[in-house]
Amino acid sequence: MTTALAELGERLQREYGTLWLHRLKGDPYAALLCDIDDDPGPLRARVRAAGRLWRSGPGPWVTADPATVAALLAHPAVAHVPALPGEAGVTAVDAPDVGPLCARLLDAAGPEFDLVADLAEPLATGALAEVCAIPEPERGRFAEAVAACGTVQDAVVCPQRLDTARRLAPALDTLRSLLDVAPGATGPATVAIAARTGADLVARTALAARSPLPVHEVGPTVEEVLRAEPPTWIAALEASADLELAGARVASGERIAVLLDGGTGAEAVPAHRALAPFHRALAEAVLAALRDRTAELRPTAPAVRRPRAPLTRGPARIPVRVTAAPTTRRGAER
Repeated sequence: MTTALAELGERLQREYGTLWLHRLKGDPYAALLCDIDDDPGPLRARVRAAGRLWRSGPGPWVTADPATVAALLAHPAVAHVPALPGEAGVTAVDAPDVGPLCARLLDAAGPEFDLVADLAEPLATGALAEVCAIPEPERGRFAEAVAACGTVQDAVVCPQRLDTARRLAPALDTLRSLLDVAPGATGPATVAIAARTGADLVARTALAARSPLPVHEVGPTVEEVLRAEPPTWIAALEASADLELAGARVASGERIAVLLDGGTGAEAVPAHRALAPFHRALAEAVLAALRDRTAELRPTAPAVRRPRAPLTRGPARIPVRVTAAPTTRRGAER
């Protein structure tokens, strides 16, 4: 292990240990970052009870007060912290026709599979590879690089493991090299965030539906999933000037953690506003493919959340079993 890598490991361990120390001392924001497997409702209630805008033990100012949240999101001296500093900002992504890819993934998965690894992630990554015109021989490298960049949003608020952090730089180099030669391709930040939150929405939507939905229920189902489990639960902000708000004085350069409600989570963060059409297209395509091919989808074990992912709170594994649709229905759809 190199000296730089050892120093990185020590820093990450120290920062995460400090976070847990504040959690054990009763800091509700630290608990929200550490206890990702718990119901966030009571923790968010503790954050609200602590005050309109207060400084947490880990350092950032924190608020879950709706009026204060709205004021901060609209304040000209407050900006969103980028997931990948120095990279181009997140831009909109065109949604390709992913119906054939959905069908291939479902047919290859068999009756029992992991909803995340076998469907949601390869669908989101495959759609982005198509949009970015990644050559077929390079799509394996593209998928590996995208997967290694999947923690960039959560890393803004929570230190990651060393083995995760050490893979980020080479993965970004790979993404840049692939995207730079693709005509009209978007940037690494867009790809990384679109893939992670797109896969999360696909998995949550498929799990919420479970059985084939009529066409007119597809859109409302996706919207309900976004309301109940938005792509981000925390907006990480930074003050670019001194400001006074809700009785607190926030100095320039200080971080502010804004806890978002389910109804506002998808719209409050510019990155997710830009990517919302792409994400909805993925989720609706999966529901259509499930309607054509399955009679029922049900979990065979509890879902497992990704570790150290308090901002996205996304699933790492969802084992499921599907019952095939009647042959007559599949034939009719063709």
